Amino acid sequence: MATQEQVYLGSPDNPRTAAVVCYITLIGWLIAYFALYNHDKNSFSAFHLRQTLLLHIIAFIINLLSFLALWHLFPFIIVVILALGLLVLWLMGVFNAVSSKAQPVPLVGELAQQLFRNI
Repeated sequence: MATQEQVYLGSPDNPRTAAVVCYITLIGWLIAYFALYNHDKNSFSAFHLRQTLLLHIIAFIINLLSFLALWHLFPFIIVVILALGLLVLWLMGVFNAVSSKAQPVPLVGELAQQLFRNI
């Protein structure tokens, strides 16, 4: 088995691979969980899988709110602000995953670790 430094990022043996892939849409999360994380269960990958799952749930809620905004049942400006905030959190998470940091994103990172501790 190669050491951590010798394993390239695209390899399933590298825990960063699952951590980065899980940020790429919900399908990416499913691939990271079933194909990469189950291959080599690792606390770093699990940390980012938990965090990203909550970000995907928040994105789903924002999509529902945008649908309500189309029917003028919810202010559109709030949807835009929430979506931009989610984008910032997502970018912070991707940067942490690529940088091999298990640092929670603000506001939701610690909550995700508590809610999904079984992952």
